Amino acid sequence: MSDTLNLIKAAWPLLKKAVASGQVLNPQCDLVEPSSDIAPHYDVEIPMSEGFTLTANIFRSHGRMAEGDRDPVVMCAHPYDNRHIAALGGTPFNGPPQQYRLIPQSGGKPRFSTLASWESPDPEFWVQAGYTLVNLNLPGYANSGGPPSILSEHQGRSYREAIAWVGEQDWCAGHVGLCGVSFLCISQYLAAATPDGEEPPAALKAIIPWEGVSDLYRDLACRGGVPDTGFLNFWWHTEVLPSLAGSIEDYLAVEEAIPPEVLAKHPDYDAFWQAKAPPLENITVPMLLCASFSDHELHTFGSFRAFEKASSEHKWLYTHRSGKWTEFYKAEALQVQREFFDRFLKGEANGFENRPSVRLEVRSARDEVHEVRNLDHWPPSLALSALYLKADRTLSAQAVPTTSRIEYRAIDGKAVFDFVFEEPTEITGYMKLKVFIEVAALSTSETVPSDATLCCFIDKYDIYGERVPFYGTVGQNRDALTRGYGRASRRALDRDASTPLHPIPACLVDEPIGPGDIVPIEVAFCPSSTFFDEGESLRLTISGSDIIHSPIFRKDVSTNQGKHVIHIGGEYASHLLLPIAQLQNLQD
Repeated sequence: MSDTLNLIKAAWPLLKKAVASGQVLNPQCDLVEPSSDIAPHYDVEIPMSEGFTLTANIFRSHGRMAEGDRDPVVMCAHPYDNRHIAALGGTPFNGPPQQYRLIPQSGGKPRFSTLASWESPDPEFWVQAGYTLVNLNLPGYANSGGPPSILSEHQGRSYREAIAWVGEQDWCAGHVGLCGVSFLCISQYLAAATPDGEEPPAALKAIIPWEGVSDLYRDLACRGGVPDTGFLNFWWHTEVLPSLAGSIEDYLAVEEAIPPEVLAKHPDYDAFWQAKAPPLENITVPMLLCASFSDHELHTFGSFRAFEKASSEHKWLYTHRSGKWTEFYKAEALQVQREFFDRFLKGEANGFENRPSVRLEVRSARDEVHEVRNLDHWPPSLALSALYLKADRTLSAQAVPTTSRIEYRAIDGKAVFDFVFEEPTEITGYMKLKVFIEVAALSTSETVPSDATLCCFIDKYDIYGERVPFYGTVGQNRDALTRGYGRASRRALDRDASTPLHPIPACLVDEPIGPGDIVPIEVAFCPSSTFFDEGESLRLTISGSDIIHSPIFRKDVSTNQGKHVIHIGGEYASHLLLPIAQLQNLQD
């Protein structure tokens, strides 16, 4: 299937919804005029040691400039062209960035000024908070020089050089913090996770990575061994390609292929992909990291991984289950961001370092927050509870002694299993499904398939048997509680990277299933935090297709033919493993 056709299929539901809802003409955000105190300096050139320059928009305070003050700096970097702001007429109809006309928002409307570019910290907020804001174009994008690349060490090295330059300017107090969403989060990992033996710039004092992948292959391109043909295609054509400073040939001189075509050239988790996963353990600066329970198709896994692996002595985790842009600009989140930077960039004795490590948001439904509380660590120490798949399509807390099997058509079938809670129960953390699978032909005249792709979902149902929706990725407002993917031919795990609740396929070789073979597949579900009241239930769905779809993501399930046979009980103890507050609350 061509990239163009994949793009149309992935983007059409999103575009159709944007037109039908009127969002194209009435973007889902509130745009405000900035304070007259803000002094913008556009296209400031920052020299690189390789001989090219990067460009940055720098926002300062007229009042503090007149006093000769030196501010701490909040900085971001990306490939999206920092001139795409309403104040410069660089956006459609001089409104917000184009994405707010295309992508549905969740949990409310983001609010920011005409000086803010896509997913960036807002100069209106930060300048008034006593900071200078620097918005940087990465090499090869917009009017920055140098070679264009994606998630490369070169991008990280250039970002570090720019940070060092900013820290030496006479308008900077010598303290720089990084902040931003999605790619503006990922670029912080690239800058702060320095190569072995290299120190971060002296000026870099703290970072606020707000939701971002930290391993492009495992988080997005081929999660669970299942290729995604939608997002990278959409992202490249709508956000990256339009900002290239040169031609596609310039990009291909550095990268082997454009993002939509990389997986075809590198289907395995090889050195190419490994080089795009920054060494997170090398992050040592103070970090306030946001990870959402709603961005399951994109950033959830990567955000939690970054928090767990970073070596920072001072690190905090802010969780939520709303939309990432809505939450980033929300007053509560901005206040936490400001207090963090006030402590580590301004040196204020505000006690931030004494805060508990984790802000945990527990939801009982899409718009119902059951509780917000603090934890000392992530993931929380909860008992691991196995719920075993039964032939009657239920889940049991007791192992099933007798073997049985359940079948469904691979291309359009599914198997559903339910469990009812008899006591109030909270499930917080990672979840895993281990299921024993056989593939078979639908008839004796057909060839037995040699692979199986599983799309798995966990849902919540209320006491009336109605499905409880949650916010999901890119404005999905009726998402499952969590989701996971697995592929039989990629069932071998990376034992060093995997944990008991987070199996990670090695994706180094294909292992086809032979006729009559029964193989275990371990499927990782994104972490979440959900409250179930007495009488509410959990539903596990195992399917051969992505039945709870999130536009613009599109899973390649072309391996599915014939039928899937789930083996249950006895030596085939297919089960769902959950982190649950109280195992004794589970009843058959």
